[in-house]
Amino acid sequence: MIEKLTRLLKRWLPLPVYPYKSYMIRKQCIFIHIPKNAGTSVLKAFGYRGYRLHAKWFDYNESNPYLFERYHKFAIVRAPLARLYSAYNYVIKGGNQSEGDRALQQQVLSNARTFTEFVDKILTPEFVLFQPLFQPQSYYIFDSQYQCKVDTILRYESLNHDWRKLCILKGWTIELPWLNKGASTLPEALSPQQLEKIQCLYKVDYELLGYRFNE
Repeated sequence: MIEKLTRLLKRWLPLPVYPYKSYMIRKQCIFIHIPKNAGTSVLKAFGYRGYRLHAKWFDYNESNPYLFERYHKFAIVRAPLARLYSAYNYVIKGGNQSEGDRALQQQVLSNARTFTEFVDKILTPEFVLFQPLFQPQSYYIFDSQYQCKVDTILRYESLNHDWRKLCILKGWTIELPWLNKGASTLPEALSPQQLEKIQCLYKVDYELLGYRFNE
């Protein structure tokens, strides 16, 4: 009885319960914020100034499957190598200066002085698995059967264009500011072995998101 009542309340009284945010209820959308993919700009555009959360598709679905089914779901993806370098730069600057980000900064800087050393010494399957900033993007928007769980994928490389198309589709008149735009151009050449390592670690992203490895 209680479980049935809870389902009805979620259906008829939509509330911004984790991981849903108030703007999602207002706009009837779900933005899945993949780290280092211009998510802060989207939150700013929607007027959200709270804590940034990087919830995956199943977090929304488990919290309120009724809203998850009915709201328009979208995410921004990015070329995996460029995103990796952006995440690395974010980490060595201390991230958002939280205790966890500063600990990760210390871990990286104490073992690697450059991005190439980071790739050689720190970037391992275990590191990628346990560090949300470095997890494959596909983990956020694909299920275990490799089915995409969002309605619209926007690309970082053509974000202004893709954002305008989404706004037209949804009837929004929302400008997208560019905030926290991190570096994406590599300052040093990677060896064939390092490139192969990155390609293997992010193979699922290259395949599911449609990026070529030279992008």
